[in-house]
Amino acid sequence: MTSSHTVDFLSSGFVVKTARSEQFNGKIKAEVEQIRVLHAIYPQLMVPVLHDGLAAGRQFYILEKMNSLPLSGIVFDEQRSLAGRRMIVRNALEKIQEAISLESETSSLMVNDMAERLREEWEGTRFAHALFDKSVLLNGASFTTTAREVYEKALKMAQTEVFRSVDKAHFNFHFGNVLYNEECAETRFIDPDFSVRGLDPLFGFSRFAFSFWHELAAEVKDAVKVVPMADALMFVLARPDYANILSEIPELGSISGLLPLMGESMRNRFYVLTTYCFLRSIRINGSKQIWNMPRSPVVASPEEVLMLGLLAYLEGTVAETVTLCA
Repeated sequence: MTSSHTVDFLSSGFVVKTARSEQFNGKIKAEVEQIRVLHAIYPQLMVPVLHDGLAAGRQFYILEKMNSLPLSGIVFDEQRSLAGRRMIVRNALEKIQEAISLESETSSLMVNDMAERLREEWEGTRFAHALFDKSVLLNGASFTTTAREVYEKALKMAQTEVFRSVDKAHFNFHFGNVLYNEECAETRFIDPDFSVRGLDPLFGFSRFAFSFWHELAAEVKDAVKVVPMADALMFVLARPDYANILSEIPELGSISGLLPLMGESMRNRFYVLTTYCFLRSIRINGSKQIWNMPRSPVVASPEEVLMLGLLAYLEGTVAETVTLCA
């Protein structure tokens, strides 16, 4: 998918985001407006727009470059201890929780139809439906459900849960948009998503939860291998550190790890919104080619990695389920 913008880091200490063409001016302008609204709601968390305008007919805006690292540069840094990485993740999540709480104060009830949104994304991922029916293993541990069954479970929940709706929210707390300054233990946000306006602000947590798997699917080369078996697909994580992150940073490993921050009462809403998040990413980042069973071990495609993440985060493997219930 062609990016709508370019990002330039200037030696003067500023970051410039520019529309690739006049076609994308509206998107960049809407983003500027969203940033300004969010900065008014939580000025200590949102990096503000310093200047915006047109350059050669293309919309742009300027931010100050923060003395911070995106969470992606921290979570995947094997030189750091897992305990240290988890501490930073938890610090960032506390600020995300604060932001979502403030966004929720302006929300309304039952404005958006999550069941219909889920159905639309399901149709948009039709090219991968055969994949969603496959039994799956991760590093030798099996799942008791399929991705199709996760979708069906989420759809039932969507028809009974009450979802809030808000236009002015960040919605996009993935690793690349959450900046952390270790010296000050300070979290700041950039790049809200205007395209999903009207969702429940809890979706911001879902965007964070799927970030680990999105990184493996779209940003890291050869991160996951897939091995075809007689009646299943076995996925193998390319680096031991990936499995260690999932087990030692429970907030990234499964839905149970993040629920303490939002409350058990929100489990079903969060389950639905996270399913929607993964399906949406498969539609956007997937190959769009009809999925066929590989004949030999290969590097997993984006849709395969994201399908695996959907199962791993929301349902867990048999071994994980037994451990949680013990």
